[in-house]
Amino acid sequence: MPVLDLHDEQTVARYQTFVRSSKFGQVTQDLGWAMVKNNWVPKYVYLEDDQGNIQATLSMLLTETASGKKFAYASKGPVMDMHDLNLFDALVAEAKTALADDNVYLLRMDPEIAYSDALDTELQARGYVTRNRNLAGGMHATIQPRLNMVLDLTAKPDAKETFDLYPSKTKSKLKRPLRDGVEVDWAADQEAIAVFFKTYADMADRHGISYRPMTYFERMLDAFGTDGDILRVFIAKKDQQVLSTGIGFKYGDKIWYMYAGSEDGNIFYAPYAVQTAMIQWALDAGVARYDMGGIDTPDETDGLYVFKHTFIKEAPVEYIGEIDVVLDEAVYNELVQV
Repeated sequence: MPVLDLHDEQTVARYQTFVRSSKFGQVTQDLGWAMVKNNWVPKYVYLEDDQGNIQATLSMLLTETASGKKFAYASKGPVMDMHDLNLFDALVAEAKTALADDNVYLLRMDPEIAYSDALDTELQARGYVTRNRNLAGGMHATIQPRLNMVLDLTAKPDAKETFDLYPSKTKSKLKRPLRDGVEVDWAADQEAIAVFFKTYADMADRHGISYRPMTYFERMLDAFGTDGDILRVFIAKKDQQVLSTGIGFKYGDKIWYMYAGSEDGNIFYAPYAVQTAMIQWALDAGVARYDMGGIDTPDETDGLYVFKHTFIKEAPVEYIGEIDVVLDEAVYNELVQV
C-alpha cells in the first residue's frame, strides 16, 4: 500500500517533487506544511501508474478531538486532477486503509475545483458528504473560504507590469501610493517575519480578533526557505516607516496572498502598493493565477470584497467546498451534523 515512508529518502523526494511540480499543487499539501502545523500528526498516501510514476497524492494532518476520536484534514487536497473521480476514489480508498488504525472519525478534503451541481451530485452519489451551498455562515462556514477572488493572468498574456492589467481609472488609483512616496520591498528572513508580525498583531488587536503567534510564521520560514522561491514577505514603507505588509506563497500554478498586516492611521493606501508588488511577482513568475483569498459575499457590504474587487473585476471563484469521508457516522453526526 502506497503510504509514504518518511524514512525512505528517495520516495520522499519523489513525493515532494510531484507535489511541487504539479499544477494542482498546494502549499498546504507540501510536506513542509506539517512543520508549520506542528501540533498535528502527518500521514501521506499516493498512487502510481504502471510505470511507477506518481499520479496523485494526499497529505493529511491528524488531530484529536474532545470525543477521543481523531480528525484528519487534507487542506486543499488532494493533488490531482479532480475531474478524474475514479482516480479520486482510488486515492481515498488508500487513505481510508492508511487511517484504519488511527481512530479517525472523519477525513475532510477541500480541493480547489469549481463548484457545479453536476460535480456535487456525482460526489454524493459516490458516497461522499459535501458541504457547500447547504451551509450558512459565509466564508467561515467552512475551514477554507469557498468564494475566492482570483485573478486570471492568462487573460492578458502580454502584460508585463501590474498596471498593464487595468484600465486607466484603476491604474491611476493603484499608482496613488507610489505618487505619495510609498515603496515596497520583499524579503524572506527572520527580520522580515518580525516586521510583518508587528503589523499583523497590531491590526488584529485593533479589530479585536485573535491571531497566530510569532512562532507560527517562524516555522513557515523554516519550512519554505529564505530564497524567496516559495515564500515572500512584502513590506510597504514611506520615509522608512512601515505601513503595511503581506505574506504570499508561489506554489502550483498560482501565487496565494495568505496573510496581511497594517498599522493604524494614515497609511497612504499602502495595502494597494503591496498588492501591486505581489501581482508583479506573479507576472514575473509566469504563473496562471493570483489568489487574493476569500470573501463573504460579492457585494458592497463585504469590506474584503470591496478591497479585492479593486484588483479583480471578475466574479469570485466558487469552489466545491468540503468533501467529507465519514469513518464513524455516530461521532460525525454528533460533532458535525448537529
